[in-house]
Amino acid sequence: MDLRPLPAAPVTWEQEADVVIVGAGVAGLSAALEASAGGRRVLLVGKAGLDSGSSPLAQGGLAAVLDPADSAGLHRQDTLSAGAGLCDDAAVAVLVAAAPAEIRWLASLGARFDTGPLGLEGGHSRPRIVHAGGDASGAEVHRALRHAAAARPGVRVCGATVALDALLDEHGAVTGLLAGTLTGRGGELAVGAIRAAAVVLATGGYGQAYATTTNPAGATGDGLALAARAGARLAGLEFMQFHPTVLWQPGGTGQQPLITEALRGAGAVLVDGAGRPVMAGRHPRGDLAPRDVVAAELHRVMAAADPPAAHLWLDATGLGRAELEAHFPTVTAACRAAGIEPSRELIPVAPGAHYACGGISADMTGRTSVAGLYAVGEVAATGVHGANRLASNSLTEAIATGRRLGRLLGTERGPAAAPDPAGPAAPAAGARGAAGAGRARAGAIGAGAGGPLAGAGGPLAGAGGLPAGAAPDRRAGLAAAMSRYAGVLRDRGGLEHLLTLLDAVPPAAALDLATVEATNLHAVSALVTVAALARAESRGCHRRSDAPETAPGPPQRIGLRCRDRRISVSVLDSPSQDPSRTETGVPA
Repeated sequence: MDLRPLPAAPVTWEQEADVVIVGAGVAGLSAALEASAGGRRVLLVGKAGLDSGSSPLAQGGLAAVLDPADSAGLHRQDTLSAGAGLCDDAAVAVLVAAAPAEIRWLASLGARFDTGPLGLEGGHSRPRIVHAGGDASGAEVHRALRHAAAARPGVRVCGATVALDALLDEHGAVTGLLAGTLTGRGGELAVGAIRAAAVVLATGGYGQAYATTTNPAGATGDGLALAARAGARLAGLEFMQFHPTVLWQPGGTGQQPLITEALRGAGAVLVDGAGRPVMAGRHPRGDLAPRDVVAAELHRVMAAADPPAAHLWLDATGLGRAELEAHFPTVTAACRAAGIEPSRELIPVAPGAHYACGGISADMTGRTSVAGLYAVGEVAATGVHGANRLASNSLTEAIATGRRLGRLLGTERGPAAAPDPAGPAAPAAGARGAAGAGRARAGAIGAGAGGPLAGAGGPLAGAGGLPAGAAPDRRAGLAAAMSRYAGVLRDRGGLEHLLTLLDAVPPAAALDLATVEATNLHAVSALVTVAALARAESRGCHRRSDAPETAPGPPQRIGLRCRDRRISVSVLDSPSQDPSRTETGVPA
C-alpha cells in the first residue's frame, strides 16, 4: 500500500529558526526550554499555540521512585513486565534513573505537586505516582512549562499553524519544515517554508484515527505521517493502547472523557451488568492489572454478553463524595456533566483508543534515522513502552527525552542521524497497490519523500500517478472501520478488508486543514494496519483472535519505512539478542 501525498499548493511565506518544534505539549516545551537555554532560536509550531495537545488532559501523573521502600530496579521491572518483552532495557534504565530529577526540575519551574501519599496505578508494584491537583497532573505540569516558555526570549510561537512535510536536501537530510497557517474559518491554509537545521516532532498520538478516544480533536497523527513521508523508520505501530475505562455515552464518538486508573488504585471496582467483579480471578493484580490485560478482558466480557454489551461499569461509590471531589475533581466533573453522580451511581465505561506505544524510531535523545529530524513524546518509539505502556510513564518519558534533546540541540551544531542497522526493508505483508513516485530530484528541496518544491513560491506537488490526499468526508467512516477491524481485537480477514477500504477512499480536491488531517489519518491507519498484519501473534496491546498466543522464542520488533511512498516492513532483532543496539536500532 502507498502513502498519499498532500495536494498541491503554492508557497507564499518563509521563516527561519535554529530549531523548529512541532507541538507544544510537555515534550515539545521541555525541548524548547533546554534548546533556548543553549542559545538556539526556537520556533514552536502548533495548531492552537501553547494551549493544545494531550498533555493537559493527562490525569494519572508522573511515575518516579521517590519512596525509600521503592527502588529503581522495581520500577524498571514493572515497566519491562508491562511491555511484554519488547521494551528496550537500556532506554528503560535511562528513564527510571532520570525520573526523580525531572520531578525536581518541574518543581523548580513552579509546578505544584500534591503533598499526600504517592499514588498506585495498574502494573506498578509500589506506589510511585506523583500527582498534581488530584487528577489534573498533566494540566499543572503543562501550565508550569507553558509559563516558563512564554517568559523565554529565545522561544517564539507560530500558532494556528499545521506542519505539512519536511524539507529535504538531495541527501535526504532535513533542511526545514513546510507548514500551513490558517487564514480563515473554513480551514484555508497559507503554505510557507520554515528553514531550520533541526525539526523536532512532538505532535503526540493519533487517537482520532478511532471512533472513540481520549485524545483531543487535533491528535490526527500529523508528526507520524510527516515522518513516514520523509522516509524515517517507524516501529511498534501495531501497539495502540486502549484505556479500559473511558466514559461511555450513548452515540458518543471522537474525544470522550477518561476515567483515570487512579480510581481503581483508590478502590473502585470494574463490574458487569449483574454487579459481578470483572477482573476477579483474571489476573493476580485484579483491577490493577496492566491496561492491555484489563482492556482485553472488558472487551471479552462485553462481546460474550447476550446481546453483546456496549459498555461495563466502574463502581466508585465506596470512595464517597468527599474523596471523589477532593482527589478526582476532573473525573467527578465529567461524570456530572454526563448526568452521573459517581458517589451514588455506577460509571458506564468501555475501552477507547488512548496511547500510541509505537511511533517514529528514536533514541532517548530524540534522534531518528533521518538527519535533522527528531522525535520526542508520544510520537516517538524509544523502546521505553514496548508492547504496552506502564501507567504514568509517558509524562515522565516525554519530559526526560525532551530535555535531553534540548540539551543536545543546544550544544550540537550539525544534525546527525541515528544509525540504522536494520538494512533494506522488504515489501510489507498484506500491502497492496502500485509503487508511488520517486524521491525528490537531486538538488531540489523535497516536500516529504516525494514531490519537488522549487524554492519559495514553487508548488508542493503530489507524486505522479498517486491520488493526492484523502477526502475529509470519509474520516468518520474510516474511524469506525479502524475501531472495528484494528481495535482491541483484530484478525487477518478484518485487517485485509481495512486495507481495501483505505484504498477506496477518494482523493481530496484542495489543500486545507480538513484535508491535511484526513490525509494524515489515512496514512496512520494504513501504517497501523500493515504493522498489525505483520505481527501474527498476540502480545501486549496487540491482540489477534486468529493468533491468540504469544509467539515462542525471542520477541521480534516490526519496523516500517516508506520508500518511494510504498510502505515496506522489516523484522528487527530483539534488543536482548543484540546488546550493541537498542530496540529501535540506535545507540543507547
